[in-house]
Amino acid sequence: MKSNTVFGAITDIYLSPSKAFNGLKEAKGWSWLAFILVAGFSAAASYLLFSSIDPQYLTDQQLATLDADISAKDYETAKQGILMMQDSMVWTTVIGIIVGLPIINAIYALYFMLVSKIDPTSDAKYGDWYGFSIWTMMPAVINSIGVIVLIVTANTDQLSIYLPNYASLNQLLLGLDPTSSLFTLTESIGIFSIWTIALTIIGLKCWTNFSTNKAVLYSLLPFALVYGVWLIIALV
Repeated sequence: MKSNTVFGAITDIYLSPSKAFNGLKEAKGWSWLAFILVAGFSAAASYLLFSSIDPQYLTDQQLATLDADISAKDYETAKQGILMMQDSMVWTTVIGIIVGLPIINAIYALYFMLVSKIDPTSDAKYGDWYGFSIWTMMPAVINSIGVIVLIVTANTDQLSIYLPNYASLNQLLLGLDPTSSLFTLTESIGIFSIWTIALTIIGLKCWTNFSTNKAVLYSLLPFALVYGVWLIIALV
């Protein structure tokens, strides 16, 4: 079975991913709408967060991440730098998402194209894998909608800058302090990143003749490399 329309694919990517990926094999132009949704909702959530948060509370949270042993001079220099950047933080973040997303996706697309060479039956080109990779990121839309709901229903403007990671390993289970060397790493791993990996496994199974084990291996490999190196750096 396959999705017959782009709007059907948007629903199916969450409820029946195989149908969505089977449809995408014949309608790769649908990926533009997926890109707009991922980038648009991510940018909207970030804009709403940084334009809603109390400026002083935002500054305090950023200062709290500084090394406790930092000198008074360095602390003041860092504080001035944070204050200088604060006015432009909203647009810096939004532009970073819009520019960064296609770059990151381009790298993943290259990886999937190279991996697909192992399967002699695969004839998908780089542009096809670019669209494929975008669709694996669709859980980010749900994540962003959750962020928007949390912001608009909050009874305070003292919002956490880590709100977008509300479903992370750290916020759900560990509760590490921002000064912990593992804080950023565990904030970046969560339900939505696992969901993305699961979609990648399903997608590779639909687009190639890989066995389940191979699809799992090739889906996990880039994440294992990135987070493995990150973990080593954090622990050294």
